Amino acid sequence: MNNRFQYTNSFSKIMEFSVYHDYYEDNKLEAAQLIPSQETKELIRNYNLLLRKKGNSFFLLKNNNSNLDSQVFNGEVVLNFKLLFNDPLFLNITDIPFGYQQKFIFNSANSEGGRLHPKTYVEESIIELHPENEIFGEINLLINGKNEFFGVNESEEETKPLKYFVRFNSRPVKFRYNFYFSKKENDFQNFFLIDDNTNVQYNDFSKRMLENGKEVYSLILPDEILMKEKYQHKIFLKKEDEFNKSFSKYLAHPQPINIKFESILEEFMLEVFEKVD
Repeated sequence: MNNRFQYTNSFSKIMEFSVYHDYYEDNKLEAAQLIPSQETKELIRNYNLLLRKKGNSFFLLKNNNSNLDSQVFNGEVVLNFKLLFNDPLFLNITDIPFGYQQKFIFNSANSEGGRLHPKTYVEESIIELHPENEIFGEINLLINGKNEFFGVNESEEETKPLKYFVRFNSRPVKFRYNFYFSKKENDFQNFFLIDDNTNVQYNDFSKRMLENGKEVYSLILPDEILMKEKYQHKIFLKKEDEFNKSFSKYLAHPQPINIKFESILEEFMLEVFEKVD
């Protein structure tokens, strides 16, 4: 679906709301949906407004031909929205508590520079638990405090559109590589990992049994990093073997769906499973 839009001079932008996420290369979370409450839907209809989306931003547009410049429309206007996240892996990639019954409270009364949460990123202090199995945001905005958009505006200052935003941070994780053989007889003693960017080698593998009964040799990279759409790591599996010095297998970066919380280590792991033979 093409979400580009254009509006003519008969409409002017009065509000812009954007959603950012540091997981993505461009920091834009486009898989979001803004749903007006029933009261806000009626206000948008009665005030002849338009709500449109482009990329990661939502725009509230005013019809300049509408007769909204009377005292009847004086005073603050309350706008309430529900912010939905359409990415099924939103919880995996986001640095929030790992649970599905969460509601974020975003309020313009506490905004700073348009940011609808107190700290740089959305975090636990603005999260409330709710009974439904869903993660969403509740947005409460107060606009038109000086009659700048509706009613009688006696100010000679140029009216600028309001700009609000929320920003999510990526979840910190460690990479865990798991290797297995298709045959029962195997020898993993001479294998090691190497980071092609730094030339650092790792060989402290540990044997463990997965829940499905498969035996794997696992290695956790030591550095905790923030999950990203793309990583700079270039990890290879190699073997110290005088008869087969050419063995080298590039290891794909782990995907957000393969995340696991290790309660003993109290860390989130991104898993890679790789067959050796």
